[in-house]
Amino acid sequence: MTHEIPVTEEMASRSTRSGGFVIPSSLALRHSSLQRGSALIVVFWMIAILGMVIFAGTKALQGDSQYTRMMRGRIFAKRYAEMGIEVARHPVMREDDPLLHFNADDGGGYNVKLVAEEARLNANHLIQTGDKVLLRRLFTSWGFKPEFVSALCDALKDWVDADGNVSLSGAEKRDYEKMGFEGMPFNRPFKEVEEMLLVRGMDIVNIERPDWREWFTVFGDGRVDINDARPELIALLADLPMERIQPLLTLRAGHDGALHTQDDVRLSSVPQVAQLLGVFQPQIVAQLQQWIQFAGPIRRIESIGSLGPLQRKLILITQDGKAVWRGEIPAHGKDT
Repeated sequence: MTHEIPVTEEMASRSTRSGGFVIPSSLALRHSSLQRGSALIVVFWMIAILGMVIFAGTKALQGDSQYTRMMRGRIFAKRYAEMGIEVARHPVMREDDPLLHFNADDGGGYNVKLVAEEARLNANHLIQTGDKVLLRRLFTSWGFKPEFVSALCDALKDWVDADGNVSLSGAEKRDYEKMGFEGMPFNRPFKEVEEMLLVRGMDIVNIERPDWREWFTVFGDGRVDINDARPELIALLADLPMERIQPLLTLRAGHDGALHTQDDVRLSSVPQVAQLLGVFQPQIVAQLQQWIQFAGPIRRIESIGSLGPLQRKLILITQDGKAVWRGEIPAHGKDT
């Protein structure tokens, strides 16, 4: 009778020796396979982590490179704008001189425009003379509601007057303190256009009309130079739709249809302007007589330097050959 010898766990775990070779048991093989599988998973995790680190580093380096290129472009664009300023400020330079436009081989360059500073509305003059028409007409044409326009005009008045009396919808010291601003209003005329942004309500204007600075000045006698004024401002002065001022614009631009060229026609009298605009009402003609001029003595140099899509806009205002203001304003609609 044959007796089977039971195989114990200890016997199963032992290695059987045959011919000098060690033959692992199945349990040992499974244990070794688990160890190799765990090691492989760890390796995969390490590769994934290293990949994420490399990806993050690459993105950070790319962001730094883009920022560096942008800053370099802004610096070179400003240098080109400064170059244009220096060229244009020469006293013999005319507004149609080809030297006012330059393109470099690196994709940069500058474009300069010479205009009268009085081609804008003098904010101080309008406020101090108590003008009730032009400011309200301007802000209304920009789409602001009448109650906002009234409050903004009153706040502008309170800013420049010397007293602490609050206008009907204006703002004085207590109102600015409630908003967290100490030492306001300044109770003096604006020294530069940028100061207008401090007035209550102008922050909203800045959002809705970021080009508002192009409409104002703090220099001149308050009369607008009709020869350099933008079409929208001429329409505002005459209270006319844009299509009604086209004959004036056509004559002013000359045969080539471009302003600031050699064939420009200089307007010279209020009757001429009134005839071109087709307005003959005595009240409107009297207002034009009060509001416009034809040869403002203050010179404005606008130089836009560029490098690729990046632009910087510098302004130099001169009177009698001397600089009275210099600064930078946004070049709207461009990647600055």
